[in-house]
Amino acid sequence: MSKFVVSARKYRPQTFDQVIGQNHISDTLKNALVSEQLAHAFLFCGPRGVGKTTCARVLAKVLNCENLQNDQDPCNSCSSCTAFNDNASFNIIELDAASNNSVDHIRTLIEQVRFQPQQGKYKVFIIDEVHMLSTAAFNAFLKTLEEPPSYAIFILATTEKHKVLPTILSRCQVFDFKRIQVVDIVHQLENIVKEEGLTAEPEALQIIAQKADGAMRDALSIYDKIASSSSKEITYKNVIKNLNVLDFDYYFKVVDAFVREDLNDVLLIFDDILKQGFDPDLFVQGLGQHCRDILVSQHQKTLQLLEVGDGLKQRYTDQSQLASRSLLLNALNILNKCDVEMQRAQNKRLHVEIALGKITYVQRTIDGTTSVESHSVKKNSNHKPSLEKDRSHSDPNENQETHSAPAKTTSPKPSVSSDTSPSQKIEKPKSSLLLSKKISDLGAIRSEIKQEEAEKAANTKELNLEDLESIWKSYQEELSSNSARLALKNVHLEVEGSEIKVFVPNSVSKDLLVQEIDLIQKIRETFNKPELGLNIEIDLERFPNQENYAPKKMLTNREKYELLSTKNPLLVKLKNTFDLGVDNQ
Repeated sequence: MSKFVVSARKYRPQTFDQVIGQNHISDTLKNALVSEQLAHAFLFCGPRGVGKTTCARVLAKVLNCENLQNDQDPCNSCSSCTAFNDNASFNIIELDAASNNSVDHIRTLIEQVRFQPQQGKYKVFIIDEVHMLSTAAFNAFLKTLEEPPSYAIFILATTEKHKVLPTILSRCQVFDFKRIQVVDIVHQLENIVKEEGLTAEPEALQIIAQKADGAMRDALSIYDKIASSSSKEITYKNVIKNLNVLDFDYYFKVVDAFVREDLNDVLLIFDDILKQGFDPDLFVQGLGQHCRDILVSQHQKTLQLLEVGDGLKQRYTDQSQLASRSLLLNALNILNKCDVEMQRAQNKRLHVEIALGKITYVQRTIDGTTSVESHSVKKNSNHKPSLEKDRSHSDPNENQETHSAPAKTTSPKPSVSSDTSPSQKIEKPKSSLLLSKKISDLGAIRSEIKQEEAEKAANTKELNLEDLESIWKSYQEELSSNSARLALKNVHLEVEGSEIKVFVPNSVSKDLLVQEIDLIQKIRETFNKPELGLNIEIDLERFPNQENYAPKKMLTNREKYELLSTKNPLLVKLKNTFDLGVDNQ
């Protein structure tokens, strides 16, 4: 039986062009070789498995090649290349700093620097995991690294550049390696699968590349594991089974249930996931990633951020037409909080189910169907109720139908007649309207929404001082706090274009006004200007009779004595009689 060689060693790059995803490094090194402006010390830093040691070995091989090719590739036929391929080259010395990190090991390396290469032009020293060297070893290495012989070249590699001494960094040319993109990993895996005579589903290779987290070596290790458990075909089902990855179909089903507001279906899907042995943490993280992928699928510009196969892109695009952006953003926020607080939860299942329930009905909150808006309407008597009413103002039969069967999609009810008062007008929330339509009707829905916005803009008042003072006075009369009511009364209002300026006599009034969020919201809704804000300024000249609450100056002991002595001259006599002193502090 032939000895098995892992793919990470079998398909290790032998030239700069074969290095995956590090073109900026390869091009710089090749240009330096062509122009003969090669540094004597390099530092290759970056995440694990991205090609740092590989590039170091390729560079060492190229430096001593006797018949370099036009593209700065080694010939693989000269005596130096042959010795390198057989791991028998005396000109290339590799040191693992993780296990050789003492001063004695560095002294041994320095002794080897003194001898010229037996064959070729350069003697190359590759020190891997250089950040593991002790401080004493670094200091012993400094002088040799700064002024080595002309034939010595040092290549240092590390995954933690911040642990390397600044004095070492200043003596090296630093090359930062980046994580390998999913597309590049998939392309390399396809070439290896073809070379091995196997077949693989694109979704299977996509999952392997995503689990590798930007490391080509990790991707090849996962590939070897999957290939050993498969016969001649690497399937998506086999990959998710071996890697303990949840099938993306579950995430599509959960988001569909979110759109339908079907909490029963969501809980049943989550229960099925738990029965298969998956942790709640894994489900929450995967669902958050899925919502993010749907979000970036809603626009053609951000579609390139979707790191999935071409077959899945259409499914994400279709679902992105059903899920609103507000639903996805709120879902991401809830899932993020759930993931952060998961470690402290005693009952993780209940913790996740609460989060899923919030996401299921979050659209009702977005459409203004919560008790919070109802409270705001009651508080502001002059506030005109919006078309999207609270469910407590809706028809009882309609409310009962909505809560008993949230998953059903019903056609919109006919609009009320024109003689109905505004407070009695009821309109279905936009989320329910979306659920009652098919994707083909999205154009009509957009037209209806635009028409509503146009009607709302037509009924909007222009920003003017008279209406602003009326709103200000009515809100002031409704306040129960005397201090807040007094702060709102003692102001000076001005309107300049689309800006409202509020002048107050002191900082206390300014702080009280900043806290009146309901007042600002009422002004925004009246004039239909969501971005409108209050520019609050302190102006003492407009309020000459008001006291400014500025902090009083702290007096020193000397100043206190002088002030008291002017009011009571006997204090001076007392001081002189007993020969007392006054501290200047």
